[in-house]
Amino acid sequence: MNFMKKVKQIVGIVVVLLMTLCSCTSDPIEQVQFLKKIVEVSVDGTSNTTLLTYDGNKLVSIDKVDQLSKFYYTGDLITKVVTLDKTTQHSNTLDYSYSNIGKLTKITSSDNYVINYIHNNDGSVSYEKLTKDSNNLEVKNYHGILYFQNENLIKDERTLDDAGNGVLAKNLLNIGYDSKNNALKNILGFNKLLDYSKIISSNNEILSTAVTSVKSINDDQVISEIKRYDSEYQYNSNGYPTEIVSKNILFGGSDSNHLKSQLFYN
Repeated sequence: MNFMKKVKQIVGIVVVLLMTLCSCTSDPIEQVQFLKKIVEVSVDGTSNTTLLTYDGNKLVSIDKVDQLSKFYYTGDLITKVVTLDKTTQHSNTLDYSYSNIGKLTKITSSDNYVINYIHNNDGSVSYEKLTKDSNNLEVKNYHGILYFQNENLIKDERTLDDAGNGVLAKNLLNIGYDSKNNALKNILGFNKLLDYSKIISSNNEILSTAVTSVKSINDDQVISEIKRYDSEYQYNSNGYPTEIVSKNILFGGSDSNHLKSQLFYN
């Protein structure tokens, strides 16, 4: 009798364990998603398509209607991007350099410019863009500071150094975000490409304000302009955007004729 009692106890324990395992495996698992296609729709109803290709979680190319960009990795870091203008057939190669802890420190362009980055102790990043003149001397085009919060670029302060003598020109960009997944967040190494600005952020831009100001040093006269850009989103069940109603183009600037972006995943 004691033997049968022990057998029943063991069977009961096994049943409980199996039920526990079954309940665990039935829990929903968030699917890792990769953006594969973007359809940009204009106000007049016309559209164009951008295609993204991958090798696992590494980005291989971004193929736009007028431009093709190919991405090359060294380990887990994107170290080269080659962009072809389909209209002019002009090609530009960007080489990305990193510190020994994987932070972007320099971009060298075949179009005769470099961008240097310094990562500050407070988490901000200082930067400057330099080109070479006809005498092969370096000329500073602009410099600025990028500010981050919760893995999102929230502010970009830029001073234009080539605005001319007696002129102080500045650009200020402030950005607000939702709490959902950026469509590009799962691409290996993409969030380190500081030259891609706000689309490297972890979440999605819902509001941005761009302020440009030009000050004359001689008479202190200031001319300024403020532009506001709002974006409205629809999301899938995993919290990734499927439609963005905005004047902003995902890979590009802003266009008053742009109506919305439709996003498709794997």
